[in-house]
Amino acid sequence: MKEFSLLIFTVTVLFLTVGCEGVPRERTGLDSYYPALDGATEAERDHQQPSDRVLARIGDDTITESELRDRILDRYYGARALNGLVRESLFISEAGSLGLSIEAEEVVARVEQEMDQILGRSFDERRVSRLRLEEQGLLESDLRREIVLEVGPALLIQKVISAHRQIEEEQILDLWRASWKEPRRLIEHIAFPMGDADSEERQIIERWAQQTVKVLELGTPLQNAVEKPVGLRSSFTPKVGGGWIRESDLAGSPIFFEVFQVEVGEVLGPIHEDNFGWHLFRVVETRSTRSYSEVREELLQELRNQPATDAEILAVEQRIRRRIPVYIETNPFPSKVKRPEGDR
Repeated sequence: MKEFSLLIFTVTVLFLTVGCEGVPRERTGLDSYYPALDGATEAERDHQQPSDRVLARIGDDTITESELRDRILDRYYGARALNGLVRESLFISEAGSLGLSIEAEEVVARVEQEMDQILGRSFDERRVSRLRLEEQGLLESDLRREIVLEVGPALLIQKVISAHRQIEEEQILDLWRASWKEPRRLIEHIAFPMGDADSEERQIIERWAQQTVKVLELGTPLQNAVEKPVGLRSSFTPKVGGGWIRESDLAGSPIFFEVFQVEVGEVLGPIHEDNFGWHLFRVVETRSTRSYSEVREELLQELRNQPATDAEILAVEQRIRRRIPVYIETNPFPSKVKRPEGDR
């Protein structure tokens, strides 16, 4: 909810400030990646320019579109947006010198991924999200426009960071040890804690675990396989999870070694753990070992493609600034209309 609201605020601010003036695509050279922004008529662009159009009246006072734009630029978004444009320009220049570019397909795929994450994938999730947008005077197309504007530069920055990364051989080896040196199994896991259960509750939990085995063997999805018996305390709610594990990960819990001995698709358990409760496992997939030489380049690329951190972006930006001079106005957003704070 917080992320959604923050994005709505960002979209609104963008439309009231730099967004209403059009995208500086001549400067960025990214116009081919923004098909969603093309097609605005000259009349529409003229209509979007900030003006003295009155937006609100308070007694004899008025608030104009230009005043609102100045307030947003001066107080909320101006410096941040300008710094962002400076950063984009630096990274675009660096990408050009490195021969890097982004394809339209990359942008489209990322935009859809972000839209799904923010609005949801199901019909009901999308409907609710659209209503929330409309409450703010926005459309789904407004949100898409903002995401499109953000994604292109973000992808290019990521590629520049990846190109600058210095990957040590030991880092690649560490990733190989964690992923391909030993056989791995993807498992689903349900734990039935017993805590302070009395003897009757312990019997109920054990029967519950045994019944769940039969449900899992039918292929029931993990999240639908557990139905708490009526009357059992909420503190006995099972812990559901899973993931990739190696045999060495179980070194401290030898009672679970059998996970690597059953066939894919089989359900293992219930296994009793002293001072805890019962465990069930379902084996989903197995991956055998691969030699270091076989996967080295693949792992190197995986490390290069890891999301850029703020520290990395700042470090590379400072490196680029040593080659490209940057000048920023001391007061880039002088307000055209100055009013005492008490007037608002």
